[in-house]
Amino acid sequence: MKTIGYARTTITDNDLEAQIKVLSEYGCDEVYHESFEFTDDKHLISELETVLNSLESGDTLVICRLNRLGRSTRQLTELTQTFKGSGIHLVSLDEEIDTRHPMGEIYFKLMNGLATMECDLIKERTLVGLNNARKKGKIGGRPKIDGRTVKKIRHLYHEKKETIQFISSKCNVSVGTCYKYINLSDEDVAKLSQD
Repeated sequence: MKTIGYARTTITDNDLEAQIKVLSEYGCDEVYHESFEFTDDKHLISELETVLNSLESGDTLVICRLNRLGRSTRQLTELTQTFKGSGIHLVSLDEEIDTRHPMGEIYFKLMNGLATMECDLIKERTLVGLNNARKKGKIGGRPKIDGRTVKKIRHLYHEKKETIQFISSKCNVSVGTCYKYINLSDEDVAKLSQD
């Protein structure tokens, strides 16, 4: 069972040494750290991934504050759900969260509730946006293709024996759309021509 520390500076707090000292004094076996000033976002993500990939069931990740681990509420809730499912403990020193103890389990429950709420809010905002667009006469989805393009797709496939990839590229439609119109019956194609 390892105890791993993770320190990260933010744009408002650039004191990495203080975090490393606190984590070392806590008794972390290893302390990973990174600074937003000296690395790009891609590196930051991969460094955090390195930390997460080194953790196993029963290990403990120690951070000074929650905002050192997650860059958004969503990322933090996803990480804590991963920890819960993998049997990894989380200690956040400033917030006095320690999931190795019964009170720490409340944190996992709270974050699970926040994750559910976040999903519900996204769903609600999406539906509101779609309804507002419909009221303005806008309909989502891909635009319909005209009858000539349908005939061209079918001709290239059945008569010219071209590949789906070629037809897709030539007609500027997806492979799935090609299959959709290739597999239509002649009656359905005739109905499309009437529309």
